[in-house]
Amino acid sequence: MDRSLMAALESLRIALHVTRVAIFRLHTTDRTYILRRIYDIQTPSARVPSHDDIVLPTEDAHCFAHLYDGNVFVGHTNELDGNVRTIFEEQAIQSFMIAPIFIHEERWGFLSVVDCEQKRVFSAHERAIFFALARTIGESIRREQTLKELQQLKQEMEQMNATLQQKIEEEVRKNREKDFMLIEQSRYATMGEMLRNIAHQWRQPLNVLGLLLQDIQEAYTYGELNEPYLRTSIQKCLAQIQHMSRTINDFRNFFKPHKEASFFRPIQAIRQALKIISASLDHYEVHLHVQNRTRAHMYGFPNEMSQVLINLLTNACEQFVERDVERRIICLRTYADDTFIYIQVKDNAGGIDEAIVPRMFEPYVTTKKDGTGLGLYMSKMIVTKMGGDLLVSSSKKGATFTIRMPRINKGGRGL
Repeated sequence: MDRSLMAALESLRIALHVTRVAIFRLHTTDRTYILRRIYDIQTPSARVPSHDDIVLPTEDAHCFAHLYDGNVFVGHTNELDGNVRTIFEEQAIQSFMIAPIFIHEERWGFLSVVDCEQKRVFSAHERAIFFALARTIGESIRREQTLKELQQLKQEMEQMNATLQQKIEEEVRKNREKDFMLIEQSRYATMGEMLRNIAHQWRQPLNVLGLLLQDIQEAYTYGELNEPYLRTSIQKCLAQIQHMSRTINDFRNFFKPHKEASFFRPIQAIRQALKIISASLDHYEVHLHVQNRTRAHMYGFPNEMSQVLINLLTNACEQFVERDVERRIICLRTYADDTFIYIQVKDNAGGIDEAIVPRMFEPYVTTKKDGTGLGLYMSKMIVTKMGGDLLVSSSKKGATFTIRMPRINKGGRGL
């Protein structure tokens, strides 16, 4: 804009045959008007002004009032008085024309032309051109200010977006670290549960093996150990060892991750879970009632669904022990409607504190003394990842956890 504006001012100086054309920026205080010259064009022979700033007391500016024609201030220096006249005389000004520059309806500054050679009268046509140029300059300055504001706003927004992107990336990184930590903690907790289940699974065959070995020793002591007796005892021992080996295979298959989702019935996940946890249920004297009322298929990861069921059954067992429930019953039921398949785990362990229920699936929320608060959180994540939901309700009698999965046929469409 500077180059085009200077060209316009020079054209105005030549057209009006004046000594100097200038633009002043207006700054006001309670007592003074400060006019700062920001653009200036003059004839080569003219004397350069000694100051770029003109400071006028507020009361001195009133001497211009009688020279205002409704659009511009126009007149001669000898028509002024006081400090204003002195300033004009110091700059050898004889005639002048001054037009206010408005931006957003506020007086931003002034456009001025002065003649230092002669006292002259500016015609109505010259005044009109001058006033129109002042308005055009005001519009140009306003557009430039708007453009600068938009550029500044764009820079701020780009900086904000960059900062926001950094914050998002940082939060994503933190969430990933948090999820990784939760998964690791959950994995360790699961390993502990699995080791406990293995211990329950092996306790009975180990007891049987111990009794068989004692029996062989006693048979030897009393002279009853012969080849048929030894063969029978060895076969019984091998049967127990094979049972323990099958248990290891069950656990190994359970922990083998499914890389791809597949179709499976709810009862399949239940049976897999019971292979792992049935000994624990027996150990805690829990009566389990299974009611399978659907053959519909769900789509997902069977082992992970079994893990959810193990978490729910384990939690119920721990509640039975903690509250010393005498008759311990868990009802495990499957059913379906036109849209969903349900797996319901219901116990009679006395229910859940009402204050805890809304936060049951948040990480680190637990009612157990040594609980990690991750089991239900991870269970919720697993079910959600497979497109389902994990719901909870509670009464004074006990808690009910319901796994709700979309009903899917093997063609991939909901039934």
